[in-house]
Amino acid sequence: MARKTKEEAMATREGILDAAQACFHEFGVAGTSLAMIGERAGYTRGAVYWHFKNKTEVLTAMIDRERIPFIERLRRTASSKRTTPVLDLRSALLVSFQELAEDERLRNMMEIMLRNDLSVESQAMQELQREASREELGIIAAAMQRARDLGQLRPNVDVDTVARIISTSLTGVLYSAMLEPELFDLQRDGTETLDAIFSAFVLPGVFVPGSPPEALPTEDEA
Repeated sequence: MARKTKEEAMATREGILDAAQACFHEFGVAGTSLAMIGERAGYTRGAVYWHFKNKTEVLTAMIDRERIPFIERLRRTASSKRTTPVLDLRSALLVSFQELAEDERLRNMMEIMLRNDLSVESQAMQELQREASREELGIIAAAMQRARDLGQLRPNVDVDTVARIISTSLTGVLYSAMLEPELFDLQRDGTETLDAIFSAFVLPGVFVPGSPPEALPTEDEA
């Protein structure tokens, strides 16, 4: 019985997060209330408050639900147990673009994060984004450092510079695809942008531009 109750509570929490994302995407963060989220989810406001104290907690949980698997995947690209950090990093990022292109829920979440208003919750979300950006930059730099240690980068490449270029360029692709979906394609432009960056800093032969993602590193290889 306890297990069933726990599963039901988890299902309720997921339903609330799904409803919150729909409301945030449709009405904006400032224009959404916990009561609206509860109504969209089909639960009472009390049920929402049982899981979340405020909208900031809802936003944090909504972002973490999608971000944690991405970060775990990205972190494995810097593994000392593997010798293909460039291929691993390229594959992890390309798979993420593929997921965004094919999953409407992910795209809606990204649009919510790229928007900005003056609400307290949006300011908290921006702080979460800043923390996430610093973590992602560190992981990308670590993967590129692993590539440099293995002799896979061109001479005198600064890994922190490469990490910043990758991060800002791919953010630009994401924003452009959300703003002008008829002109920009997440998978196509994400692949071309990433391959252009890697071609500038990675030695020839380490990866094949335009090729599909390789098999991703597993937890055992982290």
